[in-house]
Amino acid sequence: MNRKFSHIITLLAVVILVSGCKLYTAYNDVMHSHLEASSTAHLGEPRLEIQNNIPVLHLYGTPEEMGSQYGKILKKQLVSVIYMVEKVFPKRMVKKYMAFAEKAEPSMPYEYRTFIKAMAESSGTDYKKLLAINLVPKTSCSVLAVWDKATPDGSLMMGRNADYNLKKINKALGIIIVKHPKTGYATVASSFIGLVGSLTGINEKGVCFGNMLVKNSRKDSTQIDGLPIHLWMQIGSEKSASAREMINFLTLQKQMIPINVMCADTSEAIIAELGLNRFSVREGSKGVLASSNYFYSSEMYSKPEIDNRFACLMLNARDHYGEFSLNYLQDAMYDARVPNKNLQCVLFEPSKMLMHVSMNKVPASKGPFFTVDIKKLLKE
Repeated sequence: MNRKFSHIITLLAVVILVSGCKLYTAYNDVMHSHLEASSTAHLGEPRLEIQNNIPVLHLYGTPEEMGSQYGKILKKQLVSVIYMVEKVFPKRMVKKYMAFAEKAEPSMPYEYRTFIKAMAESSGTDYKKLLAINLVPKTSCSVLAVWDKATPDGSLMMGRNADYNLKKINKALGIIIVKHPKTGYATVASSFIGLVGSLTGINEKGVCFGNMLVKNSRKDSTQIDGLPIHLWMQIGSEKSASAREMINFLTLQKQMIPINVMCADTSEAIIAELGLNRFSVREGSKGVLASSNYFYSSEMYSKPEIDNRFACLMLNARDHYGEFSLNYLQDAMYDARVPNKNLQCVLFEPSKMLMHVSMNKVPASKGPFFTVDIKKLLKE
């Protein structure tokens, strides 16, 4: 999106929010101060909790059951999200995304089509519009992992920035999704209302992950029969007991667009550079690994790029090598943020099964962070 159009959209959002029209009401419907915790649900049941002003949605069972629970609990918010998208994006863009989603639908795994259909039915929203929201997301993000001799006790930490456009809308959409599937590993994801996959998350085995859009791929296009990475990462995280296992799974899949993914566990972090017809795996050096929006393996990129955010992460790791703490990790993610777009920041400590989350504020990496005890959350 160019700078001029971004400014127009931001100005439009401000004017609308002040005017008190229907779009203002829709915006309020998804703001977390207006979200209400499930009043009658108990532990072990589908429900929405509000923890430190962050919504936490628990889903259980089969994909169809989880989709139905999602739509029923967040009905008002899903209706409002679709309304906002239709009003803020140009009509031609909405039609383009709808047409793309219709062509891409046959390649979508049955369980996720079932999930979205159930979510649409229970919320009274348009299935095709929810499908479009799930098939066209693109993000500009960054990750850093440090472990071994880079940290005082050798334990691994991973940080991930989620940087998005249109903050006036996206700022209202952040949510933690806890999935307790009937089969497969349970997962906790820092996500956005309406998405059925995971952009940033961790599973019950301590495998954490996050993705980054790529801008210098050798072949930069879209494969209609591929899948967006948030779906592949959700599928992979429910199947994988280690970072390497999840990376191996991802490298075998057909991607919709070129993408970077970092997966980490208690012992190592690995990056998969995933092109449309090839892939490369990057591993850390001396307990440090970082990535942002470019491929670095020579066989993967069309031309090398100067990436200031990647350099920033590596310099932070160098300057605090051997003493890297959670505070240093937060500082590194803050330094590597995309200005005015840093909507979510998540710091993982897989050995402790802790996830530290900051969302729905800009810049999120500035904090404060809400600490999530993954083991405790998954027992609920």
